[in-house]
Order: sequence, then structure tokens, then C-alpha cells
Amino acid sequence: MSGECTQGGISKVILWAVPRSISTAFFRAIMANGRSKVILEPFAKAYYYGSERLSKRYGDSPVETNSTFMDIKKYCEQDFKDCDSVFIKDMAYYLAGKLDTPALLPEGFMHTFLIRDPRRAIASLYKLSTKKEVTGWDHFDAAEAGFKELEELYNLVTKQLGQDAIVVDADDLIKYPDDVLKTYCKKTGLYYDPKMIDWRDSPLDMSVFDEWMPWFEGALTSTSFRSSGTGGRSPEPSELPDDVINCIDRCMLIYNRLYAKRTTPCTLRI
Repeated sequence: MSGECTQGGISKVILWAVPRSISTAFFRAIMANGRSKVILEPFAKAYYYGSERLSKRYGDSPVETNSTFMDIKKYCEQDFKDCDSVFIKDMAYYLAGKLDTPALLPEGFMHTFLIRDPRRAIASLYKLSTKKEVTGWDHFDAAEAGFKELEELYNLVTKQLGQDAIVVDADDLIKYPDDVLKTYCKKTGLYYDPKMIDWRDSPLDMSVFDEWMPWFEGALTSTSFRSSGTGGRSPEPSELPDDVINCIDRCMLIYNRLYAKRTTPCTLRI
């Protein structure tokens, strides 16, 4: 199966990402088209809070009901009304150790991927993971870098599901947002609206961000893919501990493989 996926006449798309890859700004851009049902990181509940949770980060929090991985899959597959499309943004690492088969992937969706240079993404993740007064997190966990699982998902989608996967690089998105989003929407069947490039005049319901608000502040205070300036600079390599540097080095190999498969913006095509 290749091209756009539709079910009941609507396009259904998932963007799988790594943390700190401009994925929330991407999500906000899709919100601005005004026609899509948008769902923000549904598998986070299973990974952090469900009865099958894989992370100990919120180990003291009560187990949430209806939050198994299969519960989340079924939620994503429901018949959403009054929309032209369904768009989900999620993190690949939430499905760590569960990507041997597509059993947990919501059916009827086209799977797409967002990557970012690990020297930027992981440095930014480290910064916020150790900023307890802002995020509540007090340590960096390499398991949350997500590049390994993103590549596993890419291989699963292209080899077992036979989809022609779309890979977007964050730097391309920042430099050529119009080209990247027009191409993305054309390939996925999502509606393109110029408001997706500059959403300052788009009336949006921001309640979808409430649960993870500290992480999304930059995207919520911005009006486009340019930096809002609220996040400050990422740490320099000399400021990073060895375990973070080693994580970046491992992930660079994966990033380079996925980067070679990225969908090139029209501006760069010869």
C-alpha cells in the first residue's frame, strides 16, 4: 500500500517523531488548517501511566485506566465525526520493544516521520530533562531520545506495511515551511491552508496542550516555524555529560540513514 490512506472517505495520518524535533510546531500548523481532527501523543499515556507502562519516570503516579497500548490503538481507530482528516502526532519511543510487528499501529493510517539532527534534538532534550523547575523532570534518560524506535518504525512501515514513507527533516521544515507542508499535504491527502505557515490569526483551541504544557511553551508562544526565543540556547557539546554525548553519537548514525531517505523540499530539487 502506498500513497495516502483513507478510511470512510477521510485521510488518516500519523507523524512519528523524536523529542525536540519541532514536532509540536508541525502539529500546530496542521491544527491551523481547520479541517483535521488532531490528537496529541496518545501513546504517552500507555508509556508513562498505563498498566503496561514502560517508563519509571512517573512510577509514583496511579495507574490510569483504559490506557493500555491496545486501548490507545483502538481510540485512534474510532470513527471521528465532522472532520475531513485525522492527524496524530506521537513519539516513536512510546512503542519501544513492541515494533516487531504492526500489531499496535492504528489501522488505516499513513505513517510519516520527522527527524532532527541529534546534536540539536538531544541537547535540547537533555536541557529540559534536567530543568525540574520547568518540566518536573530531574534526569536525562537515553531511552527517550527515540531515534532507534523511529528507524524501527520506518522499517516496519516500509517493509511490512509496504507504505512509501514520508520523512521530513526539521531543518528543511524551518527553512522551507511552505514547500515542505505543501508537499506533505499533497502526499498525505491533508488539506493545505496558507495559515499553516503563519498561525498568528488562527483561532485555535489550546486545551489539547494542557497536560504537557511546559514542554510545548515554545510552540505555543510562536506564530510560525521561526524560533519564539522562549527556550533559550541548547547546551554546547562541552557542556554535556558523557552519557548524553554517547547518546548523540549513536543516534547520529540512525539520523544520517533516515536523512538520506528524507522528502526533499521542492526548493532544493534540481
